[in-house]
Amino acid sequence: MLLTIKQAATRLGVPEYSLRKVADDHGMTIRIGRAVRLHPDDLSEIISLCRGERKDRASTGASGQMDRQSGKSGTATPDYRPAQTAAAMLKRSSRATLNANIAQVVPLGRKT
Repeated sequence: MLLTIKQAATRLGVPEYSLRKVADDHGMTIRIGRAVRLHPDDLSEIISLCRGERKDRASTGASGQMDRQSGKSGTATPDYRPAQTAAAMLKRSSRATLNANIAQVVPLGRKT
């Protein structure tokens, strides 16, 4: 007997939306008209598809430091020259926003 998404989600103890998304992504949903169902035998395969892979440790501890020569990070220094060149070009192409011949400088904080 086929299971509704709600029945399968209850059986697995997971949210309905998450189960339906995974089942849809892997082609395991059975659609008959508007009804969406899952085969009970596919539930174990869905679980195995969602199982995360083991991750390596982020740090190897003291033994991993032997390879380093200076103790500094191995990341490269960023190159800012392209950004600086683009900024300089934009500054040169900008027109002045203030016409010095028309503007009048008014000192602030003085009483006349």
